[in-house]
Amino acid sequence: MRTLSLHTLSLEKTLNAINLALGGSVSELGSERILEFDNDYGTGTIKGITLEGGLSYLQYDVCFTEEFKISNDPTPSMPLYFMYCLKGHLYQRFQDYRDKLLLDEFQTAIMGGTNHINELIFPSNQRVKLCIIRAVDTSTDLDSNLPSSLKNTMMELFSHGKEQDTPVRYFGTYNLRIGEQLAQLEKIKQEGLVKKLLIEGILNLTLAMEIQHLRSDLENEQNPTGSLTQYELKCIKEVSRKIEEHPEIQYSIKSLCIDCGLSASKLQEGFKLLHGKTVSDFIRNERLNTAERLISTTDMNISEIVYTVGLSSRSYFSKIFKRRYNCSPKMYQDNKKSLAATA
Repeated sequence: MRTLSLHTLSLEKTLNAINLALGGSVSELGSERILEFDNDYGTGTIKGITLEGGLSYLQYDVCFTEEFKISNDPTPSMPLYFMYCLKGHLYQRFQDYRDKLLLDEFQTAIMGGTNHINELIFPSNQRVKLCIIRAVDTSTDLDSNLPSSLKNTMMELFSHGKEQDTPVRYFGTYNLRIGEQLAQLEKIKQEGLVKKLLIEGILNLTLAMEIQHLRSDLENEQNPTGSLTQYELKCIKEVSRKIEEHPEIQYSIKSLCIDCGLSASKLQEGFKLLHGKTVSDFIRNERLNTAERLISTTDMNISEIVYTVGLSSRSYFSKIFKRRYNCSPKMYQDNKKSLAATA
């Protein structure tokens, strides 16, 4: 096993230290720092960005040729780590503790808050995509006390009845919505300040979702994924992606069940978990998304758009479109053309 010990909370120094160990290259893209490597140690990309108020974000998308352990020394700031595994799995351990816990795909966790060294262990020959939001206590900074109040809240929530020096260490149940939220980071096309603000918005919402999910786990003490296995969760994601790419197809619950090999009840359960919608609602939503894009970017008339997105009734389309956009499709199209003409 290769081991790397980190003794800094600076994002820049962290990436430079990892780069020295892996022999890659570090570049900057706006406010992001990006480490890339492709050699005997493995392949991958590690991205980082420093946010306002003591928050920072790291994303590992890596595949190591042998087991790789990263040890993070938390002194003196003793940060909290909010983690989500988008792909694969890895292990976490505090150096003074013997037990090694699995952080699985689609799973969220919170840890830290004390001076115990936090170890992340990446398995060999497996792609792992790990997202970490780190909150450093900045209570000495009069302009920002978010991480300080966040730390106090998390310590109270997850360390009730434990000794003061015991670190927060809570591994939640599966949550696909957090993964979908983090996936929005890859879709940002803007640059500069706009991109940074969009990233901060997504990550702050993700942080809120993680805290709410973990709090819900504690309150309900039940698995929100019900009987769904990881394989079934992946099937739901594949079905969702197919609908997003081809909303015009005339789907039925039966045909989708045949495609993914799941029962109707598990299919609906998975869509409620991932999207907060039934299958039918999700299909209708994607058709509306596609229709809005076609209205905004093409010269197709409304009837052509209705047919293109897989609907047969223009009146029904107008009804659901107006429900979302508060105007008829024709008025929406006219407004878009008017804006384009004056631009």
